[in-house]
Amino acid sequence: MRWIGNIFLALIMMSCQSGDDVLNVLAKSGVSKELAVFRSEKYLNVSYNLSFHIPENKKEPVTGVANILWDQGEKLPLIIDFRGDSSQIISVMLNREPVDYSVKNEHIIVPSSSSWSGKNMVSIVFRSSDQSLNRRDDFLYTLLVPDRARTLFPCFDQPDIKAHYSLELTVPESWRAVANGKIEKIDSLSHPGKHIITFQETEPLPTYLFSFVAGKLEKETFSRGNRDISIYHRETDPARQKQCPEIARQVLDALDWMEAYTGVPYPFAKYDLVILPGFQYGGMEHTGATLYNDQSMFLNEEPTLDEQLRRSTLIAHETAHMWFGDYVTMQWFNDVWTKEVFANYFAARMVEPVYPTINHRLNFIRSYIPAAYAEDRTDGATPIQQDLDNLRNAGLVYSNIVYDKSPVVLEMLIQRMGADAFQKGIHDYLMTYGYANATWDQLIAILSKYTERDLIHWSQVWVKEPGMPVLQAYVSGDSLHVEESDPRDRGFVWPQQLKYRICEEGTTEDVMVEIGDTDRIQSVKLTHTYEKPSILPNIDGRGYGYFRLGSTDSEAAFASLDTTNDDVLKGSLLITLYENLQQGTLDADYFLKSLLTYLKQEKNDLLYSSALGYVGNAAHFLSETPSWLETGLWQLVAEGKTQGRRLQAFRQYMNLAESKEATDRLYLLWKNKDKRAGLPLSERDEINLSYQLAIRLPEKADEIVEEQLKRISNPDRQTEYRFISPSVSPRKEVRDSVFDALLIADNRRIEPWASAALSLLNHRLREKESVEYIRPALDVLQEVQRTGDIFFPTSWLRSLLGAHSSLQARDEVEAFYAEYPDYPEMLLNKVRQQADHLYRQHPNE
Repeated sequence: MRWIGNIFLALIMMSCQSGDDVLNVLAKSGVSKELAVFRSEKYLNVSYNLSFHIPENKKEPVTGVANILWDQGEKLPLIIDFRGDSSQIISVMLNREPVDYSVKNEHIIVPSSSSWSGKNMVSIVFRSSDQSLNRRDDFLYTLLVPDRARTLFPCFDQPDIKAHYSLELTVPESWRAVANGKIEKIDSLSHPGKHIITFQETEPLPTYLFSFVAGKLEKETFSRGNRDISIYHRETDPARQKQCPEIARQVLDALDWMEAYTGVPYPFAKYDLVILPGFQYGGMEHTGATLYNDQSMFLNEEPTLDEQLRRSTLIAHETAHMWFGDYVTMQWFNDVWTKEVFANYFAARMVEPVYPTINHRLNFIRSYIPAAYAEDRTDGATPIQQDLDNLRNAGLVYSNIVYDKSPVVLEMLIQRMGADAFQKGIHDYLMTYGYANATWDQLIAILSKYTERDLIHWSQVWVKEPGMPVLQAYVSGDSLHVEESDPRDRGFVWPQQLKYRICEEGTTEDVMVEIGDTDRIQSVKLTHTYEKPSILPNIDGRGYGYFRLGSTDSEAAFASLDTTNDDVLKGSLLITLYENLQQGTLDADYFLKSLLTYLKQEKNDLLYSSALGYVGNAAHFLSETPSWLETGLWQLVAEGKTQGRRLQAFRQYMNLAESKEATDRLYLLWKNKDKRAGLPLSERDEINLSYQLAIRLPEKADEIVEEQLKRISNPDRQTEYRFISPSVSPRKEVRDSVFDALLIADNRRIEPWASAALSLLNHRLREKESVEYIRPALDVLQEVQRTGDIFFPTSWLRSLLGAHSSLQARDEVEAFYAEYPDYPEMLLNKVRQQADHLYRQHPNE
C-alpha cells in the first residue's frame, strides 16, 4: 500500500544525516525495493528524450543520448540505473552543467549538491550494452522486461515510474524502424547513407515496455474503420507471407473485443506488430510495437488445430496486455501475475468466436491446468504472488504458476462474485488506475465493493500460498465424504466447489461439494445406497488439486473415457489420471496401453491432442520405448482420420521410436517426399526429423545435416540450422565443444537456439554420455539467469534435465544441492521444478 511506502521512506530519511547518506542505504546492486519506494515518492513527472545511433556493422557499438526530466521537492542525490561499466558513460550533465558522478552497483550516482528543488534534467551520453539489443547481421530489437532497460540506456528502471518517451533513431538508409510511438518524420539528407527517424512522444509507459526494432524488414498495413495496423516481418516464403491478413484480422478482432468488454477505448496511439526469427518468447506486449516469434505466428501450410489455437490465443494474450500491464501496470514485479492472469483469461474468452465449433470449456482446462500442476506438484512450487526484494530477481517470478494457475484461480474468483459484478469491478479498476500503477490488493479492494463474499481470505489462500490441496473421496454409509489435506500442513483450508460422480452397476449420481473456509472434511448425503462404488472426481474440471484415485476409481475413469460423450469430463479425467501416474498410484504400462486404446476411438481433436501429449510424457517413465508403444503410435499415424492427427502422432513417433525398423521408416520419409502421402511434413518437421535421424544414424549424420541445410531457403533459418546442427554430431568431441561454447554467455544470445542445442546434446538416446553435462550446466545457472531473459533459466534447465531419467542424473542434481546449501531460493525452485521427474522415477534410491 502507498501509505506503507510513505512510512518506510520516512524511516530511511530519519536514519540519514544528509540527503547523500541515503546512498549508503539505497545504492545497492540492482533495483532494491527500498530504492524503488524512495524514487517513486521523490522523482515525479518523469519523461525521457532518447536518441540512438545504430551502425550497420553489428560489431560497432550503439551510442546514445538520454535526456531525463523530472520534478523533485527538495535537493536530493540522483540515483539512475545503468548496467554497464564507467567506460560506457561518456559524459553527464545535470541542469546543463557538467557534474561529478560515480558508477557503482549498476547506478550512476550524482550528489545532492548538483540538483535543484523543482524541475531537473540530466543529460547522459553513453554506449549501450549489447545484452538487450539482440543484434543480428541486418536487424536488431530491444527486449527490456523485466529490468533490462538499464542495459540499454540510463533510466529509473522500475515499473511504477511511468514516463513519456520521445525517441530518435539514426539507422542505415536501407533499414526500417518501428517503436512505441508513431513515426513523426524521417530525415534522409543530413547524414549520407543514414536515415534519422523521429518518433512521436508516447503515452506513460514503464521502462520495461520501451522498445524499438530496426533492420531490413518488410511492412504490410491493414485497416478496419478508423484503425490501421502494420505488420513488420522478415519472412521470404510466399505461403507464410499470405498469412499476414489473417493475423491482422485476429489482432483487429481482439482489439474490438477488449474495447467492448472493458468499456475503455484502446488507450494508445497505434498498434503495430513485428514478427522476428529467434525471438525469445511467443510474444511481448510492447505498446505500439508488439513483438512475436516467427514460428508462433507463421504456421505450416496444414496447421493442426492446436497450432491454430496457440496462435490465436497468443495474439489475444498480447492484445489484452494493452489494457492489463500497459494501461494499468503492476506497482512491483511481485504482482507481475496481475497482468498475465488477465491476458491469459481474456485470451481464452477472445478465441471463442474465432473457433465456434470447439468446446471452449474443455480448451480452458487443458490449456492451463496441466501446465500449472507440472510446477505446483513439485517441491519448487511457489505462490502466485511471490516476495521480491530486488528487481534483479524479477525474471525468476515468471512461471507456470503465474501464467497457468492464475487463470484457473481467477475463474474461481469470478464464480465466487458473479460475472456481471466482476466486469463492473474491472471497469472501475481500469478507470481508477489508467496510465498508472496498482497492486493486487488494490484490485481486490475494488472488486470487494461489488460482492458480499469474502475475497480477502480467499485471496490469502489461493494467491499468497504455494502448492495445492490433496483431495480424497470415499462413500461411507449414505454419504459421500471428501477429505482435504495440505502436503505442507499449514492449517488452512482451500475453499472451492467440487463436483463428483458416484458410479455402481449402471447407477450414477452427481454431487456438488462445497469446501468452505474452515472444515477439511465435507459430507453430502447421497440419493442412492452403494456397496462398492467408483468415484469420479472433478467431473466439471473446475476444481484444483491432486484428486487421489483408488484402483476401482482409476478403472472407472478409463472406462468413462471410452463410454461418455461428455468431453469436459473426459478432459478432466485425463488430467486426473496423469496426476495419479505422477504420484505413483498408477502403473506407466497400464496408463500408456489404456491411452493407446482410447486414442483409436476419440473423435474430439482437443482430447486427442491432450491424450497424445500424455503418451509422450508418460513414456519417459519407461527405461526404453517398448515395441508395443512404437507399433501403437505408428498405427495412429497410418490410420489417423485427418492430416492433423496423423502429423501429431508422427511427431510423437519421431521423438520416441527407437527400433531399427522405425529408424529406417523415418529415414525413408525424410529422404523421399513422395513417400509421405497424407503426412504433410513442414520444413520445421523436416528439420526436427533430420536432428532425430542424425542421432539414430551416426554413420549418416553428416550427410543428413548437409542435405537438410540445402533444403532450407530462408537465410535466417539457415543460420539457425548451422548453429544447432553440430549438437547432433556423431563425434563426441564436436558435441563437447558445442556444450563448452554454450557455457559462454555470448554464445547463448539467441536463446531458443541455445535451448534447442542443449536439449539435443542431452537427447534421451545419448543419456549415458550426456550425464556429465549436468553439473557444469547447473554450475553456470546463476550466470545464465544474470545474462539471459526471463524464461531462459527454466528453458536451460528443461533442456538440460528433461530427457534424463537415470539414477545417475538424479545423483548429479543431489550433488549440486549438497555443494550449494545456500543457493538463492528463487533460482533453486527452478531446479526443483525441472528435476522433479528424476525423484519420482527414483523415489527410494
